[in-house]
Amino acid sequence: MQTQFQKGEYVRYAANGVCLVDDIRQMPELKREEYFYILRPIADRNSTYFIPVDNAKLTAKLRPLLTKEEIDDLIDSVRDVHEPWIEDRKERAELFRTILRECDMRAVLSLAGTIYLRKQFLDQEGKKLSPSDDSVLKQAESMTENEFAFVLHMQNTEVGPYVRERLGIET
Repeated sequence: MQTQFQKGEYVRYAANGVCLVDDIRQMPELKREEYFYILRPIADRNSTYFIPVDNAKLTAKLRPLLTKEEIDDLIDSVRDVHEPWIEDRKERAELFRTILRECDMRAVLSLAGTIYLRKQFLDQEGKKLSPSDDSVLKQAESMTENEFAFVLHMQNTEVGPYVRERLGIET
């Protein structure tokens, strides 16, 4: 059995966030010979994910956590990236779903920045962000907060201000 991750290691499991690799073992109760990563999400210690070690589709959703330097580089890399706002609601929603599903942290961070800037613009106009766009913003923020807070040893509520400060976005 070849495993990419070790017991006791923290990993990112797609949109599920930071998880502890609690164990790597067979599960005879399933009457299967394969090994599983037993993952415990840090945000919900009562949940458990069982990921077959040899399932390439599922293990592709696992990755090592970013380091502080990688997080700062990631934030810096989206500093001047402002995606144009897609006016067509359905087209925008489809793009947002795709970005969240793929869980590419650079794209997720860029998405959050784009929606946040749109929200600021609408606030100045005396308007509000649509509920669906606001929901996507919250999901994108939650995805970044989970990992960034864990790695940077801060509270989730401190991540947004940290990112906005590095990006030079006024609140």
